[in-house]
Amino acid sequence: MTRQRTMSAPRIKGLILVPLLLFLDVQVKGQSGRRAPSRESRSASDITPATDGSASAPRVSGEKGNHKLEQRVTLLVARQLTSKHLASEITIYASFIKRLNEFTNVGGTSIGDVKRQQAILRAREETQSFVVFLLFEIDNFQEGRLVLNSPDLEVKYFIFAPGTGELKTKGKVYYQAIGGAKMRKDNWPNGPPIKITVEAAGIETAERVHDWLLVAAMPQPQK
Repeated sequence: MTRQRTMSAPRIKGLILVPLLLFLDVQVKGQSGRRAPSRESRSASDITPATDGSASAPRVSGEKGNHKLEQRVTLLVARQLTSKHLASEITIYASFIKRLNEFTNVGGTSIGDVKRQQAILRAREETQSFVVFLLFEIDNFQEGRLVLNSPDLEVKYFIFAPGTGELKTKGKVYYQAIGGAKMRKDNWPNGPPIKITVEAAGIETAERVHDWLLVAAMPQPQK
């Protein structure tokens, strides 16, 4: 009869520890091959914009995209109303002032009713502030026709430089009342834009002034 050998307790423990150590060695090598998480990697919760007004929330300004002034610009705004002093003129002017002050680094202050020459003289007295002159005119002639008692307006704007009173730019926006003749056709961008609400006419005029400020603030190429 073959005698069966019995394994001692130390031998049994050794047989158990060998595969265990091999397993642990594989785990340690696998861990050593991993890279530490980068600081730049963020979870979805980290990049979600905050909505509670905190610093991580996106800033909402009045501009489209990243178009905003880097330095503060102050505008003195004057106006010359028509002889009829239509309510639409007052509202367009108020809408214009409001929209100007919504832009980053733009401050618009009304200096009241003046004539064009007075606006130029005021600009010459200024050292930093541009003077914006809004001229309201009744749009009586449309598409070659005379429109009697027209509620439509031409909103003309002029920007005069401080110190010199030099005319820097000018333009106009048409306000076409809903109850008006509606004979004028919108040829934008090949012509002045037409707006059918007073608020939109004021906003459009302010945005065109702001567009000029952005261009004027660009660094000029050296000659």
